[in-house]
Amino acid sequence: MKGADACYYEFRSGIMWRRMSKAMKFRVAAASVLSLALSQTLLAAGTNVPSALAPPALAPPAGKQLCADKLIPPGFVPAVLSSRSPPEFPEADAAEEREGWVRLGFTIDAEGETKDIVVLDHVGSQNMARAARLAVKRWRYKPATEQSQPVEQFANSAEILFRDQRIGNAAIHDAVVVKFDEGRALIASGKYAEGIKVLEQTFELPLTLFERARVSFALAYAYERSKDMPRALVHVRHALIEGGKFLEKAVLPAAQRLRLRVEVANGNFHYAACAPKMPESDKFDPTGADRKETVKIVDDALATLASPEPLAVRATLIANAAGGEGGIWEHPLSRRKFKFAALIGQIQEFRLNCVRQLSNGPVDETTQVSVPQSAGTCILRVRGEVGAAFRLIEEW
Repeated sequence: MKGADACYYEFRSGIMWRRMSKAMKFRVAAASVLSLALSQTLLAAGTNVPSALAPPALAPPAGKQLCADKLIPPGFVPAVLSSRSPPEFPEADAAEEREGWVRLGFTIDAEGETKDIVVLDHVGSQNMARAARLAVKRWRYKPATEQSQPVEQFANSAEILFRDQRIGNAAIHDAVVVKFDEGRALIASGKYAEGIKVLEQTFELPLTLFERARVSFALAYAYERSKDMPRALVHVRHALIEGGKFLEKAVLPAAQRLRLRVEVANGNFHYAACAPKMPESDKFDPTGADRKETVKIVDDALATLASPEPLAVRATLIANAAGGEGGIWEHPLSRRKFKFAALIGQIQEFRLNCVRQLSNGPVDETTQVSVPQSAGTCILRVRGEVGAAFRLIEEW
């Protein structure tokens, strides 16, 4: 696809790495500043949609909606954050000029306290993940109500940034610059496997969020070219942390189109249904070829999503990005019934997190689950061995 290739190559040649002296690096690390960003939503943060995309509208079956992230149970009023304390920036990470991001899931009980806090995804150190979890444990809310009575609210998520404000958007680790230059050169020449191997090695080094975003975008591109869509999805989501604020503005539309294609390729048609408008043109897609291909993918996805026929989604479990054992697959439900088919490998169980309901069960070909409208928006998570696969069949 020439449009995508041109996009990547121009991005590759246009990156500017700002170097810092050793003395400057030390002062910046010693003055480490924490930036906290909360995104407490009714849908997992992994499906948040960037602001520059938009598919054309299609009509779903009568009484249904394609974008399910606004599905609020009748009589339900969501919890409201009343107090929060920021996490501590781990000293070891500050000394290495390492930044990070953590996405957590949790429940808000009827007293407004948080519980069942889990790390869903993160970049950076395990120390950051632990610090973020401890911080969320201290947060307090005005509890949710249903028919004016306090109730528990499930399926909450929050994103926390660990950022040194004085570093800004800069590459300051020489070893990362060397690896990135080597990996991008291999990818630009079509040697995707070799380039991926080199770029993956950067994650063993301290990274700023700026560095992480650019390495992840390059990896997402390489994995898409290699037809490894599950891994491409992980990396493009990391490249677009905080809506892509750690990518150069000129690169952002290309990254957003890449994410849209990869989300759809992984069966997340809901992402396409909720996406805002794509820009008509940008400097990294001068012929419009990349946008044209992305629009066709979106159109096909929305037609499939709006169809009254069952929706079949192919799923592959990938390594748990949060650091846990085994594999995981996460999917926002588009419809209210689902079942599993064509199981390959060892799959342990599914967990369904809805705004007003939690449930779990075995993954087999005999179980069909119906989710009431009163449950609200739902996220399905399936756990098992890395590489296990199945088809999810969703019905209205």
